[in-house]
Amino acid sequence: MEKTTPDRLVARIDDDWALAADSLQWILQRRRAGGWRGVSFVSSSKDILARCMREKGVPPDAAAVVLAGLPNTFRQWRHGYLTGSQP
Repeated sequence: MEKTTPDRLVARIDDDWALAADSLQWILQRRRAGGWRGVSFVSSSKDILARCMREKGVPPDAAAVVLAGLPNTFRQWRHGYLTGSQP
């Protein structure tokens, strides 16, 4: 599996999980020996991202905090990032 090199780290979920993004999608990453690895790639909605987080075993409380800060779709997040209206 290749290492991911996202354009932007969106959120550090905990010591073993992070959410990143490139120009096309959110990237759920898991720390493994040798670095961070992309385990899910979501270009649609926050609901699908939440499902991927559950299925991959991201701690529910940590996932909820990150998800609460995201808009409903990747497209909305990307627009906010590109226009500077997202943190």
